[in-house]
Amino acid sequence: MSTPQRTKIVSIGDEETSLGFKLAGISEVYTEEPEKASSLLRSKADDPELAILIITEEVAKANQDLIRRIKLNPYPVIVEVPGKKAQYESAEDKVRALIKMALGIDIEM
Repeated sequence: MSTPQRTKIVSIGDEETSLGFKLAGISEVYTEEPEKASSLLRSKADDPELAILIITEEVAKANQDLIRRIKLNPYPVIVEVPGKKAQYESAEDKVRALIKMALGIDIEM
C-alpha cells in the first residue's frame, strides 16, 4: 500500500484573502468566519493529501488551541498570512520570519 502524495494546498480566510488565493490558482479556497472555522480546520488537517494549509491570522487567533495541536504533526504545514484586518508591520514580520525559517537567514525589509 502506497502513501498518498501530499500535493494539495488549501486556504481558509476572509473574502478578500480568499479571492487573492483563487486568483493565484489555489483550487481549494474556503471563505469562513474565524470563529466558525474549527470543523473545517479539523477535516482539512486530517486530509492525507494536504501539504500546506494557508490560514489568515484571524482564523489562527480564533482557533489557537486547535492550530497548536495540528502543528504537532509534520503535515499539513500551516502558513499564517495577514488577512484584511492585519496591520502592515505584522505582515512584514510574518514574511521575515517565514524567510528566516525556510532559508536560515534574516533579511532587512
